[in-house]
Amino acid sequence: MDKMIEYGFVCESKDEKALMSALQSFMEPLNRTFSKNKNKSMLESRLPYVYKHFYWNLNKEKQVYLEVYPNKDLEGKYKFSNEDVGWILFASLNDEKPPYHVAIEEQEKYLHDILASSGFEYVKLYEYKDGEER
Repeated sequence: MDKMIEYGFVCESKDEKALMSALQSFMEPLNRTFSKNKNKSMLESRLPYVYKHFYWNLNKEKQVYLEVYPNKDLEGKYKFSNEDVGWILFASLNDEKPPYHVAIEEQEKYLHDILASSGFEYVKLYEYKDGEER
């Protein structure tokens, strides 16, 4: 069973640079990085929320896909009503069949290590039900 979860970093939108620097520092020893996406069609796929950009990373070894984006969009709309949350981390943990299978516990540890590396307090905002659309 795949898992999709959204966490919120308790910070302000202006903390983007500090947050992403901390997350990039976590990824560096793993030879990974977050990519900044400004692609128009990718941004349009997030409508009704209007973003200038978002960050993403796919770790195939761990079968974990991540996105980081602001809680408040360019039009002032909040994705989650918790206004203490400046940035959101979306995580998709994938339960693949061998030889690509990675235990869910290993994926969750990886995710929590990333969250803890941010230097910001974080809260679980939403866990999608099996089969629920994002």
